[in-house]
Amino acid sequence: MNNLIFVALSTFAAEDRRPLELLESSGYPFKIHTTGKRITSLELLSAGVNAAVILAGVEPYDASTLLQLPALQCISRCGVGVDAIDLTLAKQRGIVVANTPTIPIEAVAELALTMFLALSRNIRLQANLMQERRWERLSTHLLAGRSVGLIGFGRIGQRVAQLCKAFNARVVAHDPFLDKTIANSHGVELVSMEQLLTNSDIVSLHASKNVGQPILIGSKEFSIMKEGAILVNLARGEMVDESALIEAIRSGHIAGAGLDVFSKEPYQGSLCDFEQVILTPHSATLPIETRAAMELQCVENAINFLKGCLHLERQVI
Repeated sequence: MNNLIFVALSTFAAEDRRPLELLESSGYPFKIHTTGKRITSLELLSAGVNAAVILAGVEPYDASTLLQLPALQCISRCGVGVDAIDLTLAKQRGIVVANTPTIPIEAVAELALTMFLALSRNIRLQANLMQERRWERLSTHLLAGRSVGLIGFGRIGQRVAQLCKAFNARVVAHDPFLDKTIANSHGVELVSMEQLLTNSDIVSLHASKNVGQPILIGSKEFSIMKEGAILVNLARGEMVDESALIEAIRSGHIAGAGLDVFSKEPYQGSLCDFEQVILTPHSATLPIETRAAMELQCVENAINFLKGCLHLERQVI
């Protein structure tokens, strides 16, 4: 059996050497992608062609790619989302797909709360004014008492709700795939998408991609949101129509937005020009502690597969 492990991550063990040390001590042969940038399809097919296991980032593993990786038996994803992987074909080929689903919860939830607070208190604009030595006091809002609407109420959405409630915010959620008892256990009411958009001061996306019912916040959705509402997206870039968001911000209907994901990355579009918009470079899961823990579990998943302890029926997605 070919036991080669290929690390396709843009960075690996950059701040914490434990994932690399675990890989070295495993005894299995390995190669590491070292450009420091997201791996391209050509680089993946060249460097990973003989790999039995690939430690994957967000690069695509579509049908064309999988068919050109004949030795591949396991994809160990460093992160939660597996949207970029053709799971149907992977299963047909007997390729095990593993991920690190619980580790990023705290990091993403903390960034969401950071954006809620920073946008509500207009921190970016006030800080910019002070840098210009302009003493101007702006109107801002508390998070306490505001209505936060969460689109998607999985692990991350539930943690965001807990943090919001600690600030005495009101929380509702929309998630057609969730049992109401789970929402009730968090003191959160499940509502329709229209109710959420119409009544929320802050709308935050935490849904996973669903091909059957794709979520898109576009012109129609912005038009029914409360005037002065805030939009935050830490889920998927394609869930927000960025052109419609720009128009909603220009018109003043939407007071601000916080985005960590974009339809095309790296993002260099017009949203960069607005002081009431906070943009981060798809970095929600990149705190040093979170990244190290994800890489460690990613390596552990790879080693467990090669040892025969992780099978197709026991994927950890």
